[in-house]
Parts: sequence; structure tokens; C-alpha cells
Amino acid sequence: MHIRTLVLLSSALLLAGSAKAQLPRILLQGNGEPQVFTDITEALTAAQPNDKLYFSGGVFTASLGITVDKPLHFIGAGVHPDTANVTGITTWATGGSTDIALTTEASGSTFTGITFNPGGDVHYGTSTADDDPTGLIFQRCSFARQILLGFAEGASASSSFNECIFRDVVTGRASTAVITNCIMDGATVSLFRPSGLILRNSVILNARFQNSDNAVVQNCVFTYDGAPLWQVHGVQISNCLITGSEMFSNSYFTNQESNNIYGQAASSIFVSETDGVYDFDDDLHLAPSSPGVNAGNDGTDIGIYGSPSPYKEGVAPYNPHYQAVAIGGATNGNGELPVNIRVAAQPR
Repeated sequence: MHIRTLVLLSSALLLAGSAKAQLPRILLQGNGEPQVFTDITEALTAAQPNDKLYFSGGVFTASLGITVDKPLHFIGAGVHPDTANVTGITTWATGGSTDIALTTEASGSTFTGITFNPGGDVHYGTSTADDDPTGLIFQRCSFARQILLGFAEGASASSSFNECIFRDVVTGRASTAVITNCIMDGATVSLFRPSGLILRNSVILNARFQNSDNAVVQNCVFTYDGAPLWQVHGVQISNCLITGSEMFSNSYFTNQESNNIYGQAASSIFVSETDGVYDFDDDLHLAPSSPGVNAGNDGTDIGIYGSPSPYKEGVAPYNPHYQAVAIGGATNGNGELPVNIRVAAQPR
């Protein structure tokens, strides 16, 4: 990144995130000179395909909804209070019951460090004519509302979700998705059919996987009070930790299961998580006595802290993790504004 761009980025993100901030800022970096915006709709309009948009902490609201209709790369300040304690959490919001829509033309877009909290839903498409974006990547994002991977069942979109937090339903509508090291906080996963879901190393709290076919589920924790898979067909599920005594309910006999661990009291699975609702101060590492320790199909733990690339504490995005900032209230005798910034190194 050029020095000028880095200076603009740091200034926009930090000043907007501080207690004495002006409006939240968006830095648009493309082929030309960097541009700074306060309005998300204006920033999206100005962006050209494959540009990068850096968001400060704060709430970016579009009263008539947000539509992404070109391939763009969005980098927020983070979704976890610890990670974003200086800048503030980055949130996309909309007015009334309007949606955040990602159309077919947004194929190849990436999102990191953003909380999606529209008045309506997060939708792929504005109609069945444009609901097939492919190659979308969401990393370390949070979804406060339902996400539908198609406008109606029969879509053919494709997505990857890594280290994300879901607070509401995830609906496939025939699209394909890879979900890894994610937290489903009471978020039912449904309608991935005829095939297309890979769900690995995730924690599903008080919710189940249903109405889907031919999925692969590995190394997950299910705390649903009952059989966590309902009305599924052709599912291969292995090395999972569940609270119930059976895996399937009202399902077909073509499902396959192996190396699953049953009958685990929900209160005994994690280091710290007792009420079945994910809070940011919960610790979802497996308890040292859990039979899920090193029981994944790759020899690592079941759950989000397993796999070769485990869940990152604080789910910090890959932009600098600002830990503290002190900005002077006035310039000094040389006309300089004193700024003291402390950042943490990002391993990935």
C-alpha cells in the first residue's frame, strides 16, 4: 500500500472511531487517487470493479437499502468489541425493512470485519433474475439478520464463510456454500438442496441443520436439545460432538455417520458458555476434559478452534488491530497534531 493511502486510511479509521469523532468514514482505494466518503451509497456508486473500500468503525446506514452490483473488496474495522475497542465495530444497516442485496454482478466480492444488520434481510439478488453471485467470500463477519443465498429456491450462487457469527437463519435456496470455523448462535441452517453445503469445525448453539440434501458435516458441535439433523437426505456427518442421543429425526436412511460423540451435557462442552447464547465474553474452546479434544478427523479439536486454521481470537480483520489511540485536542507550537497509536501485530 502506498504511504499516502496508508496515512489516509489510518486517519479516516481512527479519527472516525474515536469518541470525539466526526461521521464514520469510508476510504475508497482504486486505480486513481484515494477518496474518502461518509455515505455508503455514494461510495458504492463511485467504486469501480475490484476496488477496495476500507470502513471505519461506526454504523453506515442506507435508508433505501444497500445493493452491491459489482465485484468489490470491503474491509471493516471488526465485529468484536475487544478487537474494535478503539475504532468501534463496523456495521451496515438499512432503513425500515429494506435489504442488503448482493447481485450476480457482485461475483468475486470479498467482505471482512463487517456486521450486517439490515432492517430486512441479507439477500442474494433483488429478484430471481440476478440472484446467482459466485465466489463470494465472507471472513470474520457477523450477521444479525437472516441471510438468504438466493432470492428464491433454485439459485446457483456460491459462497465461503470463514470465522463468521450468525445470529439468525442461514437459508441456502439451492446455492452452494462452505462454512468453516463459524458460530451459529441459535441460527438454523436450512434449504441446501439438492446439494452444496460443506459445514466444518463450527459451533451450532441451540439450533439444527434441516431440509437439506447431500451435505458434508465434519468436526462440529451441536447443542440442540434433540436430534440436530432434521429432514435431511444423503448427509455425511462425522467427528461431531452433540448433546442428544441420536443424530437424525424424520430423515431418510441414506445418511451416513461415523465417529460422532453423543450425550454431552451442553454445560460441560466449553470452557465458558452456560446459557446457550453466544456472548463475546464466552470461551468456546473445548473444556480440557471434553472427549472432543483432538477428536476431529484431522486430529485437532472438534469445534471452531480445530482445523489447521482455527478461529482467531477477537476475529480481527487483517487491517491493523488498533489497541489504543490518543489524539491531541489542538496542534502544538509547530502546527503539528500530536497522535499516539498502539497497534498489535496480526498473525493472519
